[in-house]
Amino acid sequence: MKKNRIEFLTLAEAIAIHENQVELYGGKPGIIDMNLLSSALAVPQSSFDGNFLHVDIFEMAAAYCFHICQNHPFVDGYKRVALVAALVFLDINGIEIDYPEEIIYKMMVDVSSGKINKAAIAYIFRKKKKHGQEKDY
Repeated sequence: MKKNRIEFLTLAEAIAIHENQVELYGGKPGIIDMNLLSSALAVPQSSFDGNFLHVDIFEMAAAYCFHICQNHPFVDGYKRVALVAALVFLDINGIEIDYPEEIIYKMMVDVSSGKINKAAIAYIFRKKKKHGQEKDY
């Protein structure tokens, strides 16, 4: 995928998402390891020779979801933050996901337990994209 005008999440935005999730749903605030968070946020932007390593926006969103969840950078709420970060990333890039809560909940439990990988997450995001959002990335 060629580099285009994709808006990526900043460290400040990821931290704000965490604070929001803890405020809304409870849990302990705080970051365990800023480097783990920074690393997870860098993966979707990875490129080589002018091309992103992830083939589309859904794989990039899956990278946010997967790596934030697997890195456990927060004291609490890392699964929530992983999901919301991916959904916010898609939203700021013009993609909305239409998903039943039970599917997304199961997906996040499976991500956390290592049962599914990034490709499976990207597949779920692609499948749950609202119709009429065929923007070329």
